[in-house]
Amino acid sequence: MRWRGIHINAGAMALGRREDTAAAVADGRYDPDFHEAHGYRSLCVAEGGLAADLAVEAARTALSRCGVAPADIALVVYVSSTPEGPEGIVPAAYLQGKVVGTTVSALEVSQTCNGALAALELSAAYLTAAPDSAVLLATSDRHQLSGGERYRADPGNLDADGATALVLSRRDGVARLLSTVVVSDGRHSDIGLLDASSFPDRPAFLAEYRRRLRPMTEAMSALRRESIARALDEAEVDSAGVNRWVFANVGRMMIDRGLLAEFDIKESQTTWDWGRTVGHTGTGDQFAGLTHLLETGQVHAGDKVALCGNGVGFSYGCAVVEVGAEPAWETLGDDA
Repeated sequence: MRWRGIHINAGAMALGRREDTAAAVADGRYDPDFHEAHGYRSLCVAEGGLAADLAVEAARTALSRCGVAPADIALVVYVSSTPEGPEGIVPAAYLQGKVVGTTVSALEVSQTCNGALAALELSAAYLTAAPDSAVLLATSDRHQLSGGERYRADPGNLDADGATALVLSRRDGVARLLSTVVVSDGRHSDIGLLDASSFPDRPAFLAEYRRRLRPMTEAMSALRRESIARALDEAEVDSAGVNRWVFANVGRMMIDRGLLAEFDIKESQTTWDWGRTVGHTGTGDQFAGLTHLLETGQVHAGDKVALCGNGVGFSYGCAVVEVGAEPAWETLGDDA
């Protein structure tokens, strides 16, 4: 979708403490081969508390950075991909009560790791229909894993703890939303339902799994490219006109090299050098990466930034923003 007059007024993030991955290797929690292959230097880990409390922290910072009063917020959107804490806690309502405190709509979006981009598109549509309002959009994930389990749960990336927040409105801000494209493909979502016990032997099970896996991976790659190409087209910019690219903070071995080659994206244009010190925050990588670029002065007025994501299920997305006024934000603690 092509957007006109939708602005990001502020962004913020709240991350767990950084834990050195080399130390995890030294004490036997992290496989040294994975450490070498994926290139993570550290991982953000939150000690106790609710994931929603991280969102509250990020949301309060975002509001303070743009001067939008809580009373101006007409919609609160909460995005997550992990369990949110004790039974009875409704995270969107919790965030609304702690930060906004008024009786406005509070919604939750669950689209796995592509949830932030899906929520961004929905928020932009809301502002198009309600132009005098503002939206508070937050992501938060806290992976409740033990120290060793965290390093073994997913061989493709390291799951980190963190939250982000954006304030969106139609008044001028630090960035202007040019386009969003979110596409979903549920044709292969049942691959995880294959039951080995229903096959005569393990080779038969693996043969069927591989038969389904190839078209799934081909579709995943094609739709990731499609989401990016369409978003660039809607933003009226080509890949050469994009100054910085923000992808999920997945390990080096998980990176789609073909995608980078197709769009002529150099690693130096991405946020990987920072992302490898954070880990994969689930739903928050794209907004955290944009916030990091703004906080550290790595983007300037007129620069284009592409936010790219994907999630199991399967969902793919891309948003293109243009930097407006350069903010004078300080990096906060471990957010640097």
